[in-house]
Amino acid sequence: MCEELLDFQGVAWWLIDLEDNPGLFYCNTTMCETFSLDPKLTAHSVAKTCPIAGDYNQNIAIRSTQLAQQIFNEYHQLRHGEIAEYNNRFPYYDQSKDETVYFSSRAKALVRDDNGNAVLLMGIIEPETVSSELFALAKTDGLTGLYNRREFDAQLELLIGLGGRNHHAVSMIMCDIDYFKSYNDSLGHYAGDDCLKHVSDGIKRVCSRSVNHVFRYGGEEFAILIMDDQINVGDLAESIRHEIHALNLHHPKSPSGSVTVSVGYASFAPELGMTGQRLIEKADMALYAAKQRGRNQVCSHDQVLTCVTSTLGISA
Repeated sequence: MCEELLDFQGVAWWLIDLEDNPGLFYCNTTMCETFSLDPKLTAHSVAKTCPIAGDYNQNIAIRSTQLAQQIFNEYHQLRHGEIAEYNNRFPYYDQSKDETVYFSSRAKALVRDDNGNAVLLMGIIEPETVSSELFALAKTDGLTGLYNRREFDAQLELLIGLGGRNHHAVSMIMCDIDYFKSYNDSLGHYAGDDCLKHVSDGIKRVCSRSVNHVFRYGGEEFAILIMDDQINVGDLAESIRHEIHALNLHHPKSPSGSVTVSVGYASFAPELGMTGQRLIEKADMALYAAKQRGRNQVCSHDQVLTCVTSTLGISA
């Protein structure tokens, strides 16, 4: 019946009866052909092939481990009523053709129980005409080549979710170019753009061996997300500050005479259900403290708390 009702050209669909057998999914012949599934089988293993986006365990992971984990997380959230609908775009590496193709994926719960858990899931997958270059551009900042704010939001929630489930600390570093407005006013916006490129390149060099989550947060602010403990993050934050200072970029309106950055960072062990806003607030507070201390400084959120409790006479 589903085959007849949902017989659209090029559209793959799948169904999971979570009450009867959550380990299996049913799909049409288009999905079998697209993701190299055995068309003679009535049902397919969820463990081997994630129905939301093909074989996330292997083919997607080859090209993007983070995206593979994000797909799995959102599938889990959909099942347990944490999100109402899944809607995303994903790359799929076809090993037989040695090429990456792109799909849009939508899924929702058709039936839920009294606790909000999904009983019957359904999803539709459609091919997209998009190149690898366009797919990457949607996530990057046009000026600096870093990941953009939209990708920051997505990656932050992903890491918070992973940290909560795996009991890992998640850290965030925020960097702000000191006296950047006066730099623009003095040398012009073209020079300002050039300065942003130099600073972003410097941050990428420092972070290349440690993390891949480097973002242009907005304006002259940059953010780095790390799944690590606070001691290593502090070293990384200081290395970033030192690298930008060592560039020796002339700044006519800075007391130091060169471009510098103020850096704040924070770490915490998220619990399940937490959002990333708490980590942003902690890192932002540390960045503000670094500015207040004279700029070209590194400050952690723990140092901010120590100063507050000391000032108020509270024992830590």
